[in-house]
Parts: sequence; structure tokens; C-alpha cells
Amino acid sequence: MRRRSSRILFVGFGSLVLLIGLSGLGAARRASKINSELASIYSTYRECTRILQEIRAELNLSGIYVRDYLLDPSDLTAELHRRQLLEIREHIESELAELEKLIGPDQSGTLAEMKRELDAYWQSWEPLFNWSPRQKLALSSFFLRQRVLPRRDAVLAVADGIRKINEANFQIHQQRLALAQANFRRYLWWMLGVAITLGVVVAGISIFRINRLEQESEQQQARTELAERELRRLSRELVRAQEAERRSISRELHDEVGQMLTALRMELSNLEDLPSSAPEVFRRRLAEAKQLVEQTLVCVRNLAIGLRPPMLDDLGLAPALEWQGREFSRRSGIQVDILVEGELDDLPDVYRTSVFRIVQEALTNCARHANASRVRITVHGSPEAVFVGVQDDGQGLPAGGEMARGLGLIGIEERARELGGRMSIQSQSGRGTTLTVEIPRPKGAAV
Repeated sequence: MRRRSSRILFVGFGSLVLLIGLSGLGAARRASKINSELASIYSTYRECTRILQEIRAELNLSGIYVRDYLLDPSDLTAELHRRQLLEIREHIESELAELEKLIGPDQSGTLAEMKRELDAYWQSWEPLFNWSPRQKLALSSFFLRQRVLPRRDAVLAVADGIRKINEANFQIHQQRLALAQANFRRYLWWMLGVAITLGVVVAGISIFRINRLEQESEQQQARTELAERELRRLSRELVRAQEAERRSISRELHDEVGQMLTALRMELSNLEDLPSSAPEVFRRRLAEAKQLVEQTLVCVRNLAIGLRPPMLDDLGLAPALEWQGREFSRRSGIQVDILVEGELDDLPDVYRTSVFRIVQEALTNCARHANASRVRITVHGSPEAVFVGVQDDGQGLPAGGEMARGLGLIGIEERARELGGRMSIQSQSGRGTTLTVEIPRPKGAAV
């Protein structure tokens, strides 16, 4: 019971700890994934915003360079301004390459349009560096308004479109993250519910098992106390039975054997005092002395037989049981029918003695409690076991009553249990009682 309880509690608490560990690990992984996605989204958004701002700043700077070149009346600075614009162009192209890695496939078309507008913008100011100072003075204002500035504004418009798409994508990613966080919260609540449910189940099982064990412990303690009280009662009865047996033997020795020996001593003293001239009186007194000796021997033999009948060792179990039935009938007036079947003489001495004592105790109980007029004893030896049945026609047990377990029945049960057997009792009020004992045969003694 304790082992089963410990196994159940170990499995329950182990499952609870495992579930908490797995849920914690899963929650940590999901949180780490959400944080990683959030950091990646913010990083991409910031990088795209930075690149677009730099492109806008570079375009504005290129416009300043073109304006400065057109306002410069000298044509000696054309190459310097060209290099500045080429540097800006290279820088913007490198930024566009970085931007292409960051944006999604839905923005690739817009980025391609931006590249085309930028190419048109760079090509729009190529002819300027071939103008003479007079041409710059005459055509610069018209060329800037009609060619360069519209191209630059178109590029800036495309950049604004990319920025808006980037912001829209950022909002979409934020919504996805919010949904992921909501799912994560639901997952945490679900795991918490499962853990609480499992904890309640484990706690319930633990409380149930502990209460059950406490009840069984209390019942076992009550049975132990009852057994101790029963043992003390049986010990007192055993002491009383021993004292009664000793008193019976002492009384037999004192009242019968002692008196006979005293009478024998007196007869022998009388024989000494007889004159030699009275042979008839001497023979009569001698015959009386011999009779006293015979009576004494009979009394001693009866005492010895009552302790253990020698015929059990000399003649076997069946004659000993028949003698026991006759003696019981003679003393109690209850008719005893004995039926012995099967081979019983091959039983070891301890088995024969136990069967004899079981029958003896059963007959004693019948005389004391059954108020019966007839007893039937059946002893059957089979190849597997020895069966003993004692059935009387006495008053039986009252309805709902229980057999009083005195020394007799306890002695019968202990003798049977000592040899691996068992005892059972069936009784009905007014219909007698049947006692059955089954003792398995010892190995090597089977018929």
C-alpha cells in the first residue's frame, strides 16, 4: 500500500513539475522569439528610415551643388562639381543596395521605379557641365525649373512612397506582434490552467490517499488493540485452563490414587499384624490389596490416556478416534458417530496428533455449548489433503450471532494453520453447527 501510494504521488508530482518545466521552457522560447521579431522589426524600420532620410539629404545636397555650379560664372569648377555629384550618386546607390536587402518583395516595384527616376535625375544634369558661362547664365534658370527640379521631386516622391510603405509594413508587423503576444498570453493562461488543474488533481489524490492511509492506520491500530485485548483474555483463559487441568490432575491423584495407595498401605499393615494361624483371612486381605493395586493402575492409566492416548502411537489414528468417541459418549451421554475414510496411517506424527486434538477440542465444545444429542465425525484422507468434519444437531448459533472464540476454537484454528490448513464454521439457529478443517498433506505422504 505504501509503495503504491508513493508511486502514485511520485508520478503525480513528477508530472506536475515536468509540466511546469515544459510550460516555462515553452514560454521562454515564445517570449524570446517575440522579442527577437520585435527587435528585428524595429531595427529594419529604423534602418529603412535612416537610408531614406540620407537619400533625401543627398538629393538636396546634389541640388545645392548644381545650383552653386550654375551660379558660378567660371567654367573652371565644372570638374569639381561633377566629382561631388558623382560621389553623391555612388553613395545613394550603395544606400539603395542596402535598402533593397531590407524591404520586402511588395516594395521591390517601388524601389525599381525610384532607381529609374534617380537615373533620369542623374542624366538630367549631365549636359550642364558642357555649358559655357554664357549658356549657364542664359539657360540655368529654365533648365533647373524644367528638367532638374522635376526629376528630383519625382525621386523624393518615390522615396516618400517607400517611407509610407515602410511605415505601413511596420504597422502590419506591429499588429502581427500584438497577435503573437495575445496568443502568448492565452498560452500562458492555458498552461497555468492546466498546471492548476493537475495540481488540484494531484493534491486531491494525495489528500485522498493520506486520508485512506490514516483510516487504515486507525483501523489497523484498532485491530491491534483488539488483538492485544483478545490475547490478554486468551492468556488469562489459558492460565485458568492450565490451573484447572492441574487441579483436575491433582484431584485425581489425591482423591483416587492417593486414597487407593493409603488403603493399600493399610491393607499391607494389616497383613503384617495377622497371625500365621489365619491363612484364609490372609488370602482375603491379600486379594483386596491386589484389587487396590489394579484400581490404582487403572486410574494412573486413565490419567496417562487423558494426557495422550498410547493407542494413537500403537494402533493408529482411526482406533484412537473411535476410542475418543466411545469415551466421550460414556462421559457425556451424547451419541457419537465416527466415519474414517482413506489412508491416514502414513501421516507424520504431528499430523495425527493435530487431527486427534482437533476432534477432541470439537467434542469438548459440543459438550459445553451445543446442547446436542448426536455428533457425527468424518475424517477423510485424500491424496491432496486431510478433511475433518464435526457436525452436531444442537442449538446452533442465534440469527445474526457470532461464534464465541474461546481457547477451544482458537486452538483448533491454530493447529490447522500451523500445518498450512484452514478452519470454517457453518451454523444456523436451531439446526446445529458444522465445523470443517482442511489440512494439506505433507510432501511425500500422498496416497
